[in-house]
Amino acid sequence: MKEHMQVKWLLTIVDRGKGNRVAEIYRKNHIAVQLIALGKGTASSEIMDYLGLDEPEKELVLSLIVGSVDKVILSQLSETLQFSKPGKGIAFTIPLSGISAGTSRRLEQESGCLMTEEKKEGTTAVERQSYDLIVAVVASGQSDIVMKAAKAAGATGGTVAKAREFGADEEKRILGITVHPERELVMILVPAQDKPAIMKGICNGTREELGESPVVFSLPVDGVTGISDRG
Repeated sequence: MKEHMQVKWLLTIVDRGKGNRVAEIYRKNHIAVQLIALGKGTASSEIMDYLGLDEPEKELVLSLIVGSVDKVILSQLSETLQFSKPGKGIAFTIPLSGISAGTSRRLEQESGCLMTEEKKEGTTAVERQSYDLIVAVVASGQSDIVMKAAKAAGATGGTVAKAREFGADEEKRILGITVHPERELVMILVPAQDKPAIMKGICNGTREELGESPVVFSLPVDGVTGISDRG
């Protein structure tokens, strides 16, 4: 009889050029790599010096995993890529509340486990997490404003990934080519107790600078490696 397993989103952030090493660790654990995205770090030069960071350009490796392998893969990433040392990278998992039938069947074939939705227990499931991922969606070039406000509220740094918006009213055509407005995703991993103040700081700070608040939301993180030494 197959065992039911929860699905999680695994996100690993490393210096540019090391994404393939992460992907290889994924593959050795029979985890399919869905996406490798480019990003950049946002820590100040002082914080980067303190943490031993020398490469602000980042790669984000994203995949879906079953809950039975989360601790194993986090441990392997930490040991193989030396995440215990400052500046080497971080990885974390986020539990999913649902999954499509097609994706579920694919993961079942790869893992031999039946997928199931996350069980809800009021707010306690979120309150038990020690870290949260704050995500802010802003127009291109505004991530510095978000990070300035976040740092003023206690954040130490984050990662920015480029994106583009589909179906937006401000789409325009230049020389017959449709240009999509660019967006930036600012991702900040924070201790759960600091999340409310930092989210409020982002909203208030960007409203003062831009006249409006960005889209800001948070996700519960249930497994982290590479952040314990980041002060």
